[in-house]
Amino acid sequence: MKSRSVKSSNPKWKTILLIFGTILLFFIVYYFFRHNYFRDPKALQRVIAKAGVYGPLVFIVFQAFQVLFPILPGGVLGSLAMLCFGTWKGFFYSYIGVLIGSSIAFLLVRKYGKRLLRHFVDQKTFDKYDQKLQDSKNFAKLFAIGIFLPVAPDDLLCMIAGLSSISFWKFFWIIVIGKPISSFFYSYFIVKIMGLI
Repeated sequence: MKSRSVKSSNPKWKTILLIFGTILLFFIVYYFFRHNYFRDPKALQRVIAKAGVYGPLVFIVFQAFQVLFPILPGGVLGSLAMLCFGTWKGFFYSYIGVLIGSSIAFLLVRKYGKRLLRHFVDQKTFDKYDQKLQDSKNFAKLFAIGIFLPVAPDDLLCMIAGLSSISFWKFFWIIVIGKPISSFFYSYFIVKIMGLI
């Protein structure tokens, strides 16, 4: 496959989101420390439970939104879910949000192609992953490895997959099978570390 050129202006909105996300993360950590939620997450869960079904629903929508517009790092958001809803429920809600967001990202790029992708990634980053994945005859295998191992930006991989010939359902099942293990342990590790501070 030929490398697809993407004329990108290095989207400034990503820098703005990064700054906003850093400030938001600082206030979340401060608030959680102030109320001792890292050491006593059940107290936080009792507060969240008062929101009923809206608590999980809002989180799932926010997690899906995060795939296209990353405000907080994915692992951090997964950790917050575990603190807010409990380890397994939090992981489940986070996982559902990631599945929805990843599927939307794939389908949007599949429909609008490079015109959409150019607004989300700079040329250098795109070329790096496009060259590795699109020129390969084993795209699905390399994509699965990239999703399973937390060594590449999953949101970008999902978008580039939309430019490939991989079917949506093969893409979807790679996300379903490959995403949970690394996501769970990464998020769980952060929760345990914060609980020790």
